[in-house]
Amino acid sequence: MKKLVITIGLLAGATAAYSQGVINWSDYITPLNGLPGFSITIWSPQYAGAAPVNNLGNTAADSPAGTAAVGNGGYTGTPLSGTGYEIGLYVGTSPSAVSAAIATGTPIETDSFAAGSGGWDFSGTLDATAAGLPSGSAVYAALAAWGTSVGSPTSYASAVTDGDLFGASAVSTGTSTLGGAGSPPATPGTLAGLGLTDFTIGSVPEPSTIALGVIGASAFLMRLRRKQ
Repeated sequence: MKKLVITIGLLAGATAAYSQGVINWSDYITPLNGLPGFSITIWSPQYAGAAPVNNLGNTAADSPAGTAAVGNGGYTGTPLSGTGYEIGLYVGTSPSAVSAAIATGTPIETDSFAAGSGGWDFSGTLDATAAGLPSGSAVYAALAAWGTSVGSPTSYASAVTDGDLFGASAVSTGTSTLGGAGSPPATPGTLAGLGLTDFTIGSVPEPSTIALGVIGASAFLMRLRRKQ
């Protein structure tokens, strides 16, 4: 009886793990191996200390192509490249869940950037597993990027804490259907058609740092008044 219970438990665990949905986050400008074209560019900050900028809009080199021209409005960034930066994929069943995951959680998959492309090179896996979400789930998605030269950030949230560069796209305007379960496994959804666009990374003071600065300035002014 005990062996039967253990066996059932192991099978249930295996089934749960197998049923976890996956999403393909390939960065291909043109359709490849049956996957639709999807490619956006993540840009470096326009100047030291620049705040992250969401929704720059796609340029003609992206897929889907857009009409945005880098340089408009005083923006003069360059595409991120190399292993000094990482990108992460965040998904959730609602826009608020994705936003919360970016702010305090960890991405379901990460990768480093290809040299000179502004895109990621997929030294990792093309299909990212969304733990806790079964195949067939409709999920919203967002991308975030960060530098890896300060501390050891592994997410947008940890980059903010460490004081490295960080930035994130807006949450997708559409959803993608997770695949992966069944026999044969369902084809994973992709990021194509979700409304994700180019974005930048930068750095801004943490709220706690700002608060300390205000307190310090207030104390200085009070001391100055007393002397007068």
